[in-house]
Amino acid sequence: MNKKERSRNSAVFGLKCPACREGDLFKPVNKLSDLFEMYDNCPNCDQQYEIEIGFYWGAMYVAYALSSAVCMGSTLIFMFVFNLSMMTSFVLMLILIILVSPYIFRLARSIWLHAFVKKEE
Repeated sequence: MNKKERSRNSAVFGLKCPACREGDLFKPVNKLSDLFEMYDNCPNCDQQYEIEIGFYWGAMYVAYALSSAVCMGSTLIFMFVFNLSMMTSFVLMLILIILVSPYIFRLARSIWLHAFVKKEE
C-alpha cells in the first residue's frame, strides 16, 4: 500500500467510513440544512451506512454523553480556570454547545457506526 493507512480514531473523528476509512459519512455542506445529510452508502467502498431501520437511535445516547461532557467540562473550566461567575460560565457554555452541536451529532453517528462495522481486510 503506497499511502499511509488511516487509524481507527482518525476515521472516527474524521467522520470516515468504518469499512475502508476513506469515504465520507456525510455529504458536503452547501447550506445549513445539509449539516445532517448522510450518504446512504460509502462513496468509496459502497458500505451501507444504515444497517437497519432505526439504527441511529443508539447514537442519541452517544450524543447525550458527548454533549454532557462538553457542558460540564466547559462550565467547570470557565468557573475554575478563568474564574468567571456561574451565570457567565453558563451563558458561555450555552453558546459553546450551540456551536458544537452539529459536530457532536455527526461524531455520535460516526462512533455508533464504527462500533458495529469493522474494517474490511
